[in-house]
Amino acid sequence: MHALKAVLICTIGVAFLFSLFSLVFYFGDWTRLAILFFMGAFLGLIGAPELEPKAFKSPWLFQLIGGAVSGAISGLLLSASIEATFVLTLIGGVLGWLAPYWLKHAPIP
Repeated sequence: MHALKAVLICTIGVAFLFSLFSLVFYFGDWTRLAILFFMGAFLGLIGAPELEPKAFKSPWLFQLIGGAVSGAISGLLLSASIEATFVLTLIGGVLGWLAPYWLKHAPIP
């Protein structure tokens, strides 16, 4: 239950933070708002195991699956073809798997 709490707080918090800047500076561009919301949710989802490492049994697997799901959602949001959505899913999975190495360098507003 502690892991679920950490995931929800990180995911929703970072997603709202990203979308807030889009809402303030680009009001009316709803596609941009949705894309930035899911980008923030992606960073929050894969960042939760880095913030609470003891709450997860296998954080690398959680980050891998979170990245793959985020890539699939990105493909669907961008109305990409099936092949492009599959490639985005693979790229998201790899980014999730490598998250412990690059996440500490990601600028979060």
